[in-house]
Amino acid sequence: MDNTAIIEATLRELGIGSNYIAQQRVVTAIALALEDEDRLFSVTRKIYALAGERCGCSWAAVERNIRTTVQRVWRINPQGLIKMAGYPLTEPPTASDFIEIVAHYLRRTIAGEKYAATPE
Repeated sequence: MDNTAIIEATLRELGIGSNYIAQQRVVTAIALALEDEDRLFSVTRKIYALAGERCGCSWAAVERNIRTTVQRVWRINPQGLIKMAGYPLTEPPTASDFIEIVAHYLRRTIAGEKYAATPE
């Protein structure tokens, strides 16, 4: 399974299906964070702007879509997001924190699958 499919499946677990208009922009932003973790140090320039270029929209549209996605997830599946974060959340995370939470969760999950598949 490629990263896009894994990200889409993870977002689906949180309640964001492929019929949700912002999903592709969120998937692109998370994929960029997975490609290079250092992008999280400059989210606007290195994630939102690049995702906007790839999706044919502005960086502000990407950021707004992620904020909207976070609000939806927080409304319908806050416990799923808290579980992914691995630490308590008392309010919805920021858009950049959401990207970090999902990217970190996927890194742990993917690394765990690779470790489990490695013969001893």
